[in-house]
Amino acid sequence: MNSSLALSRNFWIDPKSGNQYFVAVQYPDDPKFTLDSLKYIFATGTNQKQTVRLGSLVHIRESTQAVEFNHVGLKRVVNVLVNTENRDIGSLAADIERALAPVELPEGMKLELKGEYARMTESARSLGSGLALASVLVYLLMVPLMRSFVQPLIIMAAVPLGLIGVLLILWATGTTLNVQSEMGVIFLVGIVVAQGVLLIDFANQLRKQGRTVREAVVEAATTRFRPILMTFLATFLDLLPMALGLGRGSEALTPLARAVVGGLVTATALTLFVVPILFTLLIRDPQPEPEHA
Repeated sequence: MNSSLALSRNFWIDPKSGNQYFVAVQYPDDPKFTLDSLKYIFATGTNQKQTVRLGSLVHIRESTQAVEFNHVGLKRVVNVLVNTENRDIGSLAADIERALAPVELPEGMKLELKGEYARMTESARSLGSGLALASVLVYLLMVPLMRSFVQPLIIMAAVPLGLIGVLLILWATGTTLNVQSEMGVIFLVGIVVAQGVLLIDFANQLRKQGRTVREAVVEAATTRFRPILMTFLATFLDLLPMALGLGRGSEALTPLARAVVGGLVTATALTLFVVPILFTLLIRDPQPEPEHA
């Protein structure tokens, strides 16, 4: 005694339980029922007592049409679902775009890739903007702390060194550049900057003690090697099981861990060489004031 919501609602309330039900009338199921049988169904109007056959009101014909019509923004759309089994969405979407490129569409029609691919593209674009914004904010934060525009640039130069390792490990492991790996790059920026700050800050302390730029940065790289190595090992060993995919349910975070691990290896190794070289080239020793007679 339940009916479709598309019908005119008629309620029956169970006097024992107080539950209300939609009540509707349905024709009995008949395996021999055909499309022509619809013509002999009786129908009545709202203010009409006499019944008439449905065949006298409508003309029934066979045709092929869609079960439902979809619209987006009042525009008719046709949805085509694609199976992505054993394929990543990005490469599959590229193959689809390549196959549809020579197709000439009628005027007023256009093709758009929606669904999971559109959400993935939007997320990747947002994370890319977030990475650029994070880099700018980190630079602006270090400028007043170091009272210099050049030294924060030297530290930020270590960030591209980490990207080398990210791309290498993703290529070696067959991991795609996706949302998770881009999040790993954002995490990597903070770690690499922290290593550079350790190095440059100690070098500035030695310069205040009277050391030259070259002496200060060499001693800073030697002295800060152990803290930088400890930071690297703590992060590397912590993320290594996740990067290997050993834990159950860690598949979703594996690209993130691999991006951080690969970036840390190259960033840590190259920071101890590139940052001191840039510091020596861009920072000058103060010139002694000339003596007046």
